[in-house]
Amino acid sequence: MSFAIEVPGEAAPLSPFELVKTLEAASSATDHAQRQSASQQLKAWETQTDYFSSLQSAFLDKSFPYPIRFLAIILLKNGIDKYWRHTAKYAITPPQKELIRSRLLQGSVDEEDKTLVLHNALVVAKIVRVDYPNDWPDVLPNIINVTRTARTGNPLHLSGALQVLLRVVKELGTARLRRSQTALQSVTPELIQLLGEVYTETTAYWQEFLMKGRGDEDDADYAMQNSLVALKILRRLVTVGYENPHLDPMVQGFWSLSQSQLDQFLNGVSHDSWIPAPFQDLVGKHLIQFTKLHIDMAETHPSSFPVLPNSIPLVKAYWNLVKQFSDVFEKSGGIRQTSLENVGGSPKHEGPLSEKLALKGLLLLRSCVAIAYRPTQTFKYRSPEAKEQEKEAIRIIKTDLLTQDLLLDIVQVTISRLFIFRKSDLEAWEESPEEWESAERYEGGAYEWAIRPCAERLLVDLLTYYKELGQPLLTYCELATKVDMDIVTKEAAYCALGCAAAVLGDKFNFDQFLLGTLVKDSQLQDPMAKLLRRRISILISQWMPINVSESSQSTVFQIFRQLLNPEDPNNDEVVRLTAARELKSVGETFEFQGEHFLPVAADVFGFLMKLLEEAGSDEARTTVLEAIRVVVNRMDTHISQFGDALMTTLPKLWEDCDEGEWSIKQAILSIMSALVLSMKTDSQRYQPAIIPLLQQALDSSTALHLHLIEESVDLWKSVVSQSVPPLNPELVKLVQHALPLLEYDSSVASQCLELVYDYIILVPGEILSDGFRQATLQSLLGTLHLKSREQYQQGARSIERLIQCAEALGGVQGVSVVVDDMMRTGVIKYLLENLHSAWEANETTGPNRKPRKINTIQQTDYVAILARIALADPGVFVRFLASLDESGANSVQVIWSWLSTIWFSSFDNMADIAKQKLSCLALTRLLELPSPMQDLVLVRMQDYLSMWTSVVSELSSMEPDETGATRPPPGNDSLIWTQKYQPSEWDTPKDVIAYEQTSKDPVHCVHTFDFINLRLHDLIQRAGGEEVFQREWLANVDKEVVAGFQSLTQPRAAE
Repeated sequence: MSFAIEVPGEAAPLSPFELVKTLEAASSATDHAQRQSASQQLKAWETQTDYFSSLQSAFLDKSFPYPIRFLAIILLKNGIDKYWRHTAKYAITPPQKELIRSRLLQGSVDEEDKTLVLHNALVVAKIVRVDYPNDWPDVLPNIINVTRTARTGNPLHLSGALQVLLRVVKELGTARLRRSQTALQSVTPELIQLLGEVYTETTAYWQEFLMKGRGDEDDADYAMQNSLVALKILRRLVTVGYENPHLDPMVQGFWSLSQSQLDQFLNGVSHDSWIPAPFQDLVGKHLIQFTKLHIDMAETHPSSFPVLPNSIPLVKAYWNLVKQFSDVFEKSGGIRQTSLENVGGSPKHEGPLSEKLALKGLLLLRSCVAIAYRPTQTFKYRSPEAKEQEKEAIRIIKTDLLTQDLLLDIVQVTISRLFIFRKSDLEAWEESPEEWESAERYEGGAYEWAIRPCAERLLVDLLTYYKELGQPLLTYCELATKVDMDIVTKEAAYCALGCAAAVLGDKFNFDQFLLGTLVKDSQLQDPMAKLLRRRISILISQWMPINVSESSQSTVFQIFRQLLNPEDPNNDEVVRLTAARELKSVGETFEFQGEHFLPVAADVFGFLMKLLEEAGSDEARTTVLEAIRVVVNRMDTHISQFGDALMTTLPKLWEDCDEGEWSIKQAILSIMSALVLSMKTDSQRYQPAIIPLLQQALDSSTALHLHLIEESVDLWKSVVSQSVPPLNPELVKLVQHALPLLEYDSSVASQCLELVYDYIILVPGEILSDGFRQATLQSLLGTLHLKSREQYQQGARSIERLIQCAEALGGVQGVSVVVDDMMRTGVIKYLLENLHSAWEANETTGPNRKPRKINTIQQTDYVAILARIALADPGVFVRFLASLDESGANSVQVIWSWLSTIWFSSFDNMADIAKQKLSCLALTRLLELPSPMQDLVLVRMQDYLSMWTSVVSELSSMEPDETGATRPPPGNDSLIWTQKYQPSEWDTPKDVIAYEQTSKDPVHCVHTFDFINLRLHDLIQRAGGEEVFQREWLANVDKEVVAGFQSLTQPRAAE
């Protein structure tokens, strides 16, 4: 039957019939619009109370078609992730949870379809992870009982129970909460006992059938599958279920069983096997589980592994297995990573069982080397016994396993047999060049599933800790370079030479080898030459930071030009992609010199652009673009002659990218950023091409914005810092994209804040215009709320700089306009409210003390903003104080009474002498004002005299120079800049302009004592002369304070 679903404006009422009808439409309808409507209806029902229990009911009803049941369990599984936790919005109610939990095991034990069993088991595991043991304490006992009952009954029921147990153990085994780990460990012994019995019984059954023909074939097949699942669970339990597995007798017994059956099953998959071919695949899977058990134990419990029964002989047996396989390695078909995925999402790998087992042997050897030389670091408390146990494990591995004979054997077999490039490798190369190149690179993950990359890693590990192994390897490599070997053997020798670079650095003359051998080999014309060419680029990048002289760099870059040349038929895509990737590595080394690369730069850039056009995958194109970025960055100013070509190609490439290819666009922005920084101000001519790309990347309404925000802001900062005013109008408009980001607590917000500060310096007139001024102040106000000290201090500095620029451009009128906007946007109110809270905190004590809203650092920053206003024009400062309080004529007095207290007390928290001088000059300017401010200042004369004495003394103090002798500060004010600024080659245009603006700041051009003296004398005259001043005001000041201030004039009189 078929139903047409049409979703109205509101969701249809949920009922079992409507649900099944909608599930059928969503899973089976051929019409896309109908499926979409059904999917929307299902989503709308997610907030209904009984929706998920109804989905479970639909899944459990076997009368419904498979597509309906499959979609129901998938939706239930997804809903568990979203709505099961009680903190989720529209969380599933407790009664509904209880109903769902009561029927979960039924969905796996009574189900025949393996896919449905699996997904129901995943649902169980997800719920167990959240609810066990607090909300569902009996789940594991129930699963154990079901498994125990099914053990002697229907094998189908046993299969379902084991699947549930497997998923639950996997879920709890990966949980980070100690509660989940402890809960699993508490039932592990019982599970080990039960599953050990299940495994033994099922294994005995299928072995009896295969060896003697007793029993039923279908039952034997079920038994084999059930024994495999039981083995998977046991493997996980013995590694995650114990703190010290070597102390448990059941683990020891299972460990011994795994070794004996490993040997037994290996015979079962040999050429003269006793196991029929159809069953050998499942036996092979048992073998893989044993190897995973051994590797997991070595990695998870490095202290237990060496002391478990016969572990050292086991590892040696694995090495013998590797050696046996090495005899046929060259003819083996190889392991390939397929596009299919396992249940966990990891890719599947297909290949000969013997090669998979040999790979596991190499991985186990690597784990043993890690036990000996890379012990696990932990913050957890370890008892003296545990530490002694770790030392014993290390000793066993070093003395009993990693003997000199074994190490030499590994090196010899590895470089002579396992490094050989096989026919199967070449087939994989040619079948999918880009994927193969990406997986084979050293940083890739191929070592986890391929023999050659894993053997390389193992050799590097051994050479790192056993440097004496370098000598026989050096002998072999020298022989390979002198004797006329075939290409495949020589490629293997070069691979070994690259692995040993760090060990042989001072023993092997790589420069001579480069000039005498690699140059010739890179030009070799042969059907197999591409193998050697790929290896040469890798070899050079491995030796470049070790032992390549500066005089040989030109040769290195000529070789890369040869390897990147698309006209050479031996340079296929893999050769050129590898060369591009390794050129990036060479470019990142300290030894890279741009002038040596310059002669080949034009050709190399051309070849890289050609390769960029040919590359099909995003990763391949990103690889090429990253190589370009690094080289551009390292060539510095030498890149200028290639800038036009790059800036012609990159915007075209941007336009050709699809919307989802954001990684390519990230790389393009990074290259442009490197180009701008290298070309400095010469890069301004590229701004018409760069700015449109920035506009697209910074547009917050697009999905692209999220992926490109970091790279686009980096490029934006580079462009702004290298711009000489007047700025491109379109570049100025970009500032509107930075303002909304300022309030975020992230590195991008910090960069945007720096950008706004740069704009204030470079184009103050535009930022102070009506179009930007209020928006800028509003956004900067938001930064003052942030927790990041760096951000709120940068926000305060930006407001300060804005006030300075307003004074420079518009004088008192300009400052007045900015202060008015600071009032409108709430900046002034915010500053004063927080300073008032600091004052209240200082004035109150005990249990009723008022809390501070700001710390002392913020306090000094806020005071500095007010000081900028007062220093620019004290009249504007008093005017905004008068406008804040509704008390009328006394408003200034009310605010000044507490503001002056907190302001003067802030000097004790000002570590920066420049801030002290700024506040000193600002407060001193208030002396210029008539009453009522004059009287308010006179009342604070003791604070003023203390401040003047402290600041002037600090600025006039003698400072030791580099020789230890003292030198007189220039003009008795150490903050006055007297020397002419000489820009360095590293200074940007913004740096130069910022210095010029700062040099005009009164903090750096006004003599403090003269500034104070002039205004103090004027105040004394306005107060009635010296006699009145002494009698009325100075008499109230402590004599020590007066004497301290008077002492400031004595050295000046002496001069």
